[in-house]
Amino acid sequence: MTKRKRILRIVLLVATLASMFFVPWVLIKAWILPLPGTVQEQVDDALNHGFDGMIVYVDKAGEPPEFYAAGWHDR
Repeated sequence: MTKRKRILRIVLLVATLASMFFVPWVLIKAWILPLPGTVQEQVDDALNHGFDGMIVYVDKAGEPPEFYAAGWHDR
């Protein structure tokens, strides 16, 4: 193996390990965990994953619209 290839492999390995620092682990955790039973529980749970607030509007045909909210009003 040439010296140039060895240096390139080391640089790529270091860059890969360094990029792990910038992964949004909170969002990956939120994506992997099972969803709560209701929409309001999901909205409340989103605050535990680092979101400041969330508003959800659900409009189903033939039913009145539903609103869900959680978070800070003026953080």
